[in-house]
Amino acid sequence: MQKVFSSMIKVTLILISLLIIAACGSTGNEAPNDESSLVKTNKQATLTKEQQRKVKQQILNYAKADDDYNALVAKFLRAEAQVSDFDAIVSLYPLTTKYSPYGNVEQVQKLVAFESMEQENWETCLQATNIILDENYTSLAGHYGAMVCHYESGERLTGEYHNTMLDGFMDAILRSGDGQTPSTAFYITSTNDLYAFVQLNAMVVTGQSLVYHEQRPVDVIEVQDPETGQKSTWYFDVTAQFRRGIFDDIESAR
Repeated sequence: MQKVFSSMIKVTLILISLLIIAACGSTGNEAPNDESSLVKTNKQATLTKEQQRKVKQQILNYAKADDDYNALVAKFLRAEAQVSDFDAIVSLYPLTTKYSPYGNVEQVQKLVAFESMEQENWETCLQATNIILDENYTSLAGHYGAMVCHYESGERLTGEYHNTMLDGFMDAILRSGDGQTPSTAFYITSTNDLYAFVQLNAMVVTGQSLVYHEQRPVDVIEVQDPETGQKSTWYFDVTAQFRRGIFDDIESAR
């Protein structure tokens, strides 16, 4: 009995010793485990960032969008475009590197073009419209200015070409909706085109506000016929501008 008791004490002491060694080993390896965990976390963060980058590249494939856009512009210049091409390039333009949600270049050159028209300085007018159309071939103001200034310069055929382009892009907007409700809003890619569209329909803007319809931003534009005084409300889907603004913020944060 005494031998058994003695053996039990020995076993107990061995177990206690093993537990102490294990505890010491755990304490000694704590820093390496933390370091390993940190490395693993950093790798995971890098992987996640790379996945996000690849996703953004899929969404914002500027190279493909630019190539497709340039191919369509070339088709327009060859006078080979179909009705569907007007719709296609309007949808594509906001996805290209040329697109600016605020159309700053277009805004400046539009003022130059219209001031030149008043002064009958057709050469300066055409220089300004060329800059606009180089930045945005879908620009209503750009084609309108080019049409007028080519006509006035005696280049009737080129003026007629831009007249055709202007009608085509106006019709593309009209095909996008009837503008009578938020759910049937006209699709528009810039504020410049919005105001040009209103003016080319012989209306003036008397008020503007922003609403959201099914999470899509919609400009509510109050318009008036200057001859009859009749007022109407037109709705414009401005998703392209808001979406690109968000994408540009993402890109700038990279």
